[in-house]
Amino acid sequence: MRLKRLVTRVIQQWPRKLAAAFLAFVMWLFVSTTETGTAQRSMLVPITTLGDTADQVVIGQPPFAEVTVSGPTNRVDRLRPESFEAVIDLTGLSGDFQAPVVVTAPQGVVLERVNPNEVLGILERVTTKQVPVQVVHLGSAPADMRLRSLAEPDVVSVRGRAPRLERVARVIAAVDASDGEIVVTPYAADAFGRPVEEVTVAPNAIAVATVAEGVLVRREVPLQLERPEAERLVEVTLDQATVIVAGPPTMVAAIDRLAARVDLPELGLPGGRYTLSVTVVTPPGIVAFGTPSATAVYDAAAADDTPARD
Repeated sequence: MRLKRLVTRVIQQWPRKLAAAFLAFVMWLFVSTTETGTAQRSMLVPITTLGDTADQVVIGQPPFAEVTVSGPTNRVDRLRPESFEAVIDLTGLSGDFQAPVVVTAPQGVVLERVNPNEVLGILERVTTKQVPVQVVHLGSAPADMRLRSLAEPDVVSVRGRAPRLERVARVIAAVDASDGEIVVTPYAADAFGRPVEEVTVAPNAIAVATVAEGVLVRREVPLQLERPEAERLVEVTLDQATVIVAGPPTMVAAIDRLAARVDLPELGLPGGRYTLSVTVVTPPGIVAFGTPSATAVYDAAAADDTPARD
């Protein structure tokens, strides 16, 4: 009876049971094939150097190498660029060099190819020189003012390859055209002010203090005589036609001419020729240099009651 019931259970709904067994077999076959199959894969691996010193720089080295490997699919799928090491050994080399790219791959995979498999480059020496800092103001200073700036430090170190370093004439710190203190990042420049790339500036932060100062300029302007009114004054002439003045640029530029007033004595003068001082009338903020003079001629007629000259 027990055997009969067992046979009955086995053959009961046998199509569904057969389909389930077939599906389980297919899944086992897929997993088994995936775990034991092989795959190929390529990835970019960073290239590092060995043997170069702190005062050397490598020119022509590509940043990455394309590494192709093969192996079990489950292992290849888990690979990452950091799973590999791509190295160029530059020990004892200088100038032009040709060195292989040596790649170390994880165990269990096969290294198929490396591109590039060698590097042609130049190993150049890096040097340092001291360069002065020049402050450049962006924009214009306020009218009649000039900006005076002080950089701290005013001399910095520039480091780079010799051909690049030879082009560096100064380090520029650019600031706004206003007074105050600001910290800026400088850049290396050639004699024409153009930036020089592939060099470093130390320190990379410069404090610039800027102060706005008034500007004074000089100019020669014509004098215009204000003829005085006085008894018996026959003629008066200036001994010079111009005068030097100084003041803010906009005010000096606006001057067309200045009035010249002859300083007459309060008492009348006997007839004759006299040299008298002149006052130059200037607007506020303008200063005239020197004391112009004038020649005055008085009529001698009706001078009996005038004091005699000393």
